Amino acid sequence: MKRSLVFLVLLARTLFAAEDNHTGFRVIAERSDDGVTLVMKSDYCVEFTVTLEATLKNMTSTHALPFTVDAAGRSSFVLAKFKRTDTTRPWSYNYYYHWEYGGRRDSTDNDYDYAMPFGPGRYVVMQGPRGSYSHFVGSGSENAVDWDVPEGTTVRAAREGRVVGVRDDSTFSGTDPKFKPLGNYVIIKHSDGTFADYHHLQTDGALVKIGDEVKVGQPIGLSGQTGFASKPHLHFMVFQAIDGKKVLSLPFRLKTDHGTVTDFIRGRSY
Repeated sequence: MKRSLVFLVLLARTLFAAEDNHTGFRVIAERSDDGVTLVMKSDYCVEFTVTLEATLKNMTSTHALPFTVDAAGRSSFVLAKFKRTDTTRPWSYNYYYHWEYGGRRDSTDNDYDYAMPFGPGRYVVMQGPRGSYSHFVGSGSENAVDWDVPEGTTVRAAREGRVVGVRDDSTFSGTDPKFKPLGNYVIIKHSDGTFADYHHLQTDGALVKIGDEVKVGQPIGLSGQTGFASKPHLHFMVFQAIDGKKVLSLPFRLKTDHGTVTDFIRGRSY
């Protein structure tokens, strides 16, 4: 879910904040006498990855550009500082930031038996891995599974972990990809550094909050149709961030009352 924002500043500027298309991610630029400080803020998530690019004129950055940083449990942090080099000359900067849910890790292993993210029963796959609608190669959701469930179905944790992202105030929904970052969700971080995304929850449908430790089978939300969705369903994905522009969707193994599943076929129940 790549996002980018561009700012151009010439000479002086006042405090300015811009929210990234109602996603809750934004950068605040705080001016000082010798330059500007960029502060990254998130309203809904404390585990995300940011990549910053910039072009500077008569300014230097506290970090070599471009660079990537993990929020690592923070909802607000200093992203970078740009300082004026020569105070007698004009200065300017352009910057672009990109963010993705989740953090980075050294491994791509995902050796765990996940539980069905619902109560007992069988559930139909609406879209499987590499589905042509939104799980195609390059989508960032290549190994995700969309489960065909009615709105209001109780969603349960498929693996124990800590809640690091919660949004349930969005009322946006549509079949245009522009709605992709506007879905409600719960994101859980696992002990091995992987993350699970439970997406498209209904408005006011979160049953947990950031910082909660959850167990397998614990109710965490109610399914819905917010964001980029053609009908009510649950988008379930295990993933990790690559940088602020890309995530790696990981294959997962699902253990059910009917056996262990690794292949998820559209239209079949599991």
